[in-house]
Amino acid sequence: MPLLSTGLFAEVPPEFFRILSGPNARIYTDALDALGRELSEGSTGLSRQEAVEVVAVIVEHHLGLKEEESTTEDLHSPRAQANFILNRFLQTGWMSEPSRADYQRILFFERQGEIVLDALRRIAAPDVVTFTDKLWAVCTTLTTPEGFTDQPWSDLETCVTNARMGLQELRGMQKSVERMTKRQLAATSLRENLAILYDEFSESIGHSCYRELVRLRLPVRVRHARRRLEEIEGSMDILERMQEEVLRRRLAADPAEAMSLVRLRVNELFLLLDSVEPQAEEVDQRAADFARRSFARFRYLQEVGSARRDQAQQVFEILNQHFAGRKLSEIATPSSLPAFPISEAGLIGGLESLYMPRKRREAGEMDPLNEETDEDDRESALREMESNLRDSLTAVRANLFIEQMSLKKGESCRVADLPLRTDDDIADLAAVLLHAESSDAAYRITTRRDDEDMEKPPTVTKAGYAIEDFAVKRR
Repeated sequence: MPLLSTGLFAEVPPEFFRILSGPNARIYTDALDALGRELSEGSTGLSRQEAVEVVAVIVEHHLGLKEEESTTEDLHSPRAQANFILNRFLQTGWMSEPSRADYQRILFFERQGEIVLDALRRIAAPDVVTFTDKLWAVCTTLTTPEGFTDQPWSDLETCVTNARMGLQELRGMQKSVERMTKRQLAATSLRENLAILYDEFSESIGHSCYRELVRLRLPVRVRHARRRLEEIEGSMDILERMQEEVLRRRLAADPAEAMSLVRLRVNELFLLLDSVEPQAEEVDQRAADFARRSFARFRYLQEVGSARRDQAQQVFEILNQHFAGRKLSEIATPSSLPAFPISEAGLIGGLESLYMPRKRREAGEMDPLNEETDEDDRESALREMESNLRDSLTAVRANLFIEQMSLKKGESCRVADLPLRTDDDIADLAAVLLHAESSDAAYRITTRRDDEDMEKPPTVTKAGYAIEDFAVKRR
């Protein structure tokens, strides 16, 4: 069997991975990421000068390179260090600089560098884990009567591929729960604790993954699928048809090798199915551990906050007993107070509890109005009025007005039947009209001009205003 290192180091030099483990690994990693993003915008490469500018920004951000071994170059300036980094990328096989007839120096990423850089990005920013029913598809293919009849080898290959991907999803769920558990233990406030629990875990894990995992009842389905696979393993008819398909596709040289390949692939599917239930149980344990630790962290933060509130209340009670009727600014600090038995003191409510003086705003210059207004001025004024109205008359106010009308879903009401008596009611109606086409609106309106195509539709007088007749329908 060929060794991985043999093929790997035949493609890349040993120094290829060394830049990711030295004292300047962070700078090299960020420089590769920045260059990769610049090169991804086009396929024409990146000039040497542009690459130096990109890497120099990374060098300045990290405050320069640490001491490099076996180098006599002058690395005092950021540009010199950027040139040194680019030379290292070229020497280690991350990038290439092909010779050109016009003598221009253009840099390109090598394919192996792109592959490793993509893997590094995926490790640093894991994708949101999803449950795509791969394992359910395996169980369905194995247990349905139509499975392994027409093309049993293709069905077997599909089951093995889906089983591998399904186990990867379970491991991804397990890692995501573990990551959120660490964040939960590091939470320093009740708001952060509840945000991780309800906003992040419930949405990304609880609803989209864990609930689907429980709903599918994988352990039960996997047991049925395994019994069916045992029947397939004992059926010479199915195995021989697989053997014929392997020979037809030239995946084996002789019938004995083809049958051996079939049995190996069936055994591989057995091993994958046996791994599903332990992985699912591990996800259950991690989810239960997350819930337990979240609750414990919540109780801890709650008790610490309550204790501090009690301490602050005791302080103010003592002040009220000794200095009743006086302001805190009028109380002189007694010289007999003992020294604080703590190394440092801070504000109970943080800096946000301090009074911040209001910033005085300078009066701006008023733009003079033109004596004669044209159509553009009127249109601009109308747009400004509409914007101001939208800010003051919100969709929440419009939905509340419709809700107070006690309309059922699908029921409609005309303006003539609306209880409009005051200016506030008219403002509510204006909010209804402003947000009628909004996706947040819980209603829709229809006018007579839309139905009958009339130039001057009838109006209704309400609270001293003439209002075009229209109907409001609850969604």
